[in-house]
This record gives sequence, structure tokens and C-alpha cells, in this order.
Amino acid sequence: MTYEKCYICGSGEKSFIKKEGRWDIVECKVCSFVYITPLPDEQFLKLHYQQYLPADAVSIAQWRAMMAEIFRRSLNVIESESNYKRGTLLDIGCGYGFFLEKARQKGWRVFGIEPCDHAREYAKSKSLDIEEGNLFDRKYLDETFDVVTLFYVLEHLPEPLRYLKEVYRILKPGGLLLARVPHTTPIVKILRLFGIRNRLYDVPSHLSDFSPRTLARALEKTGFNDIHTFPGGATRPHPLGARMISYSSGLLADFLYIISGKRLLVPGVSKTTIARKRKHSVS
Repeated sequence: MTYEKCYICGSGEKSFIKKEGRWDIVECKVCSFVYITPLPDEQFLKLHYQQYLPADAVSIAQWRAMMAEIFRRSLNVIESESNYKRGTLLDIGCGYGFFLEKARQKGWRVFGIEPCDHAREYAKSKSLDIEEGNLFDRKYLDETFDVVTLFYVLEHLPEPLRYLKEVYRILKPGGLLLARVPHTTPIVKILRLFGIRNRLYDVPSHLSDFSPRTLARALEKTGFNDIHTFPGGATRPHPLGARMISYSSGLLADFLYIISGKRLLVPGVSKTTIARKRKHSVS
């Protein structure tokens, strides 16, 4: 599949950023959405994501540690935004279920979807309600969940706008979406100025790269409102060098966000976005 027009805004104007393997990475000149072309086919992606998450105990423990701060801060946001009225929560692409465990401990009724077999079985071993496949396979009823979370998921989806529309459908009126995505493009462009080669886009695992602006635009197109983006913490990768870079960039992002009156978002670092389903339909 090849996107002749931007999947977010529909513009046919795009600029070439770089090539990784057999994929071109391009940027929409109108809305700045970054995506790869051509897209891998469905069967390729299905097999690829079966191997995406590690299966050994050491790597799983490292993954838990890497995401712990993100999950803690995200749950605090959800609790605050929900006025501590705990209801139903769906985590899409839930991996090993670590976030769902934390939410369950707080009193949420939790559900997950995970395509990777060994990650799903690990989560189910914790007595979590985890389904296989993707969101469209599940065919949930309208207005089922109070909260839906997507941690580093949207960038893996060939049709993120369609996915967000489905999330909107299954959320209750006034329900909350929390999504976390990387923002790689600014770093890639800076490195390119210095002639530094890199594969930071992680193609073909990542099919797109959202800026806060493009994600907000996608959410608005699918009906969401009350959209807010903030740093949301930093991951703690296992290699010391990567952990120090992530930690220091996270501290800088938090500091600048706070002293700017919550207006400045540092380019190039992952961010968390929340949005709400409208309480009343808009004609």
C-alpha cells in the first residue's frame, strides 16, 4: 500500500526525509505528518510484531523497569482526570500487562488487547483479561469503556486515523483517551545537518511519526476535544548510556514545560496526549 496523499490531512504535497531499507520516509508539507511508503502488507506486519517484544525473563524485567515511570505518571493523570471514579479501562497493545496491573491495583476494571502471543500469555498469567489480535477484531459495543490507553502504539498502525475513530466509538461519552508516542523527526533532521547517519525511525516497526500538532489534528478529525499534550516522563532503558540520555532529556522537557507555563514542548522527545470523547454528539 502506498499513500499518494497524506493520511491525516489529504494533501498530496510531501517532502522526502530519508530512505531506510526499501522504505521512503516522507513528510506532508501541509500538516507535517511523517510516514513511510510503501506500507508493509498486513501479513508482514502480523509476523513482524510476533517477534517485536522479547520473550526471555531478563528482557521482560528490563521492559518493566523501562516503562515504570511512564505508567506511574500516566495512571496519576487518568485518576485525576476521572476524579478518582474508577471504571472500565482498555489498554491497546498492552504488552506484558504491567500498566493494567497497576490500574487494577487502584480499583479499575481492566482489559487489554495484545497481538504478540508470548506477551499476551505472560499478561494472562497475571489473571488479566487480555484478548488477541487488534481492536477491530474485538467488535466491542458502542460506549463500552471509560478510558482507553495506547502506549507507543499509534506509530505502529498502518491506519491510525481509522483506529482512533474506533477508539472514539467504544469510549463512553466524556470518556478519556491517553496516548503516548515518540517524536523522532526533529532529532533526525538535526543529525542530518551534521551528516550523522542513523536509523532512529525504527522502520518498519514504526510506520509514522507524530508531532503534537499532527496528533491533535488526527484527534480533532475523529471527534475528540479537550486535547492536551505534555512530556509525561521518560523511559529508563537498560543500557546506561541510553538511560542517561533519556533521563536527562526527560528532566529538561519537564523543566521547560513547567517554567513556560505549560506551553513549551521540547521537540524530539516522546510525549503523552490526553483527549476526551464529546459528552453530546455534534450535528
